[in-house]
Amino acid sequence: MNVSALDDLESYPRLDPSGLRHRLLDFPDQCRRAWREASEFALSLDVGHCKQVLVTGMGGSAIGGDLLADLASTSPTVPIIVIRGYRVPYILDQDTLVLSCSYSGNTEETLATFQQASSQGAPIVAISSGGTLGQEAQARSIPFFQINYQGEPRSALGYSFIVPAVLLAKLGLLDSESIGFEDAFAAVDSLLPTLSENVPSMENPAKQLAQALLDRLIVVYGSGIYSGVSRRWKTQFNENSKVPAYFESLPEAHHNAVVGLSLPDAVKELTTAILLEPYDISPPMARRYEVTRELLDRDSIPHHTIRGVDGSPLAQMITTTLIGDYTSYYLAILQGVDPSPVNSIAYIRQRMGQPYQD
Repeated sequence: MNVSALDDLESYPRLDPSGLRHRLLDFPDQCRRAWREASEFALSLDVGHCKQVLVTGMGGSAIGGDLLADLASTSPTVPIIVIRGYRVPYILDQDTLVLSCSYSGNTEETLATFQQASSQGAPIVAISSGGTLGQEAQARSIPFFQINYQGEPRSALGYSFIVPAVLLAKLGLLDSESIGFEDAFAAVDSLLPTLSENVPSMENPAKQLAQALLDRLIVVYGSGIYSGVSRRWKTQFNENSKVPAYFESLPEAHHNAVVGLSLPDAVKELTTAILLEPYDISPPMARRYEVTRELLDRDSIPHHTIRGVDGSPLAQMITTTLIGDYTSYYLAILQGVDPSPVNSIAYIRQRMGQPYQD
């Protein structure tokens, strides 16, 4: 396929029978639903002595925690740490709030950390569509927010990101007014009409970027509020586009990863970099982006810079996330593959005896 195929509207139902494109289009409304439902959720926990928040989850259920941690870093609050795996490497007590996030409610690793946190007496909020996590939370009288959404775990980002943010605001651990939920959702509303499949390639930045990434090894760079967003781009290329992709964080990449740009030639010649640059960054970080582009030019590696919108950190994060989601979707269509199934992950689950999603 070539870029003109992205303007063939008849190809979308054939290549995307489950309608992932509809779930992308629904993202702003999903964020609003998640915000409204979380705002109405009755939550009574004593977190007056809370010194840290742990978000436990895997895959699409964990990425919301990464975005939440980056969002929280923009204003004074307790640290938010994301735990991926079977155990929490800390002694847990009343000073640690645990958000257990599993879209299916049956993720093995998340259930293990939930049980660990529960046995140690830490305050917990469980977030899932149900499953074992929901059952155990309700049996133990642990607050349980039920996700009412049908789709892939990675498509439920409004719930895995916005819901925890609202719940922390309800508990006084985030400042809801400074976050500016409504303004951020309005920014996504403004962006969406430029990205949908009905918009021709000549006017659609996500379609154009997807074409530039066809048959390329993708490396995504991000910093600050775009650290988690860069991971999201990477994983969406993996799951939607079915391609290898990697992400690097600045300034850390300037202390190691950039040394590997020039060799081997066979890899360098197939690589394209994407730089996610927040709208309002410090002079030192702006200089680092400039230097990164210089290094990429020096080694003849194509690169594209996506700059954040002029808005709040949340507005920048969810708009840039949506650009990445659409780009990965169009890259799948260009390759003639269904973006929704993740057969390799399904194989691993089957081999591990885990017939469920994140």
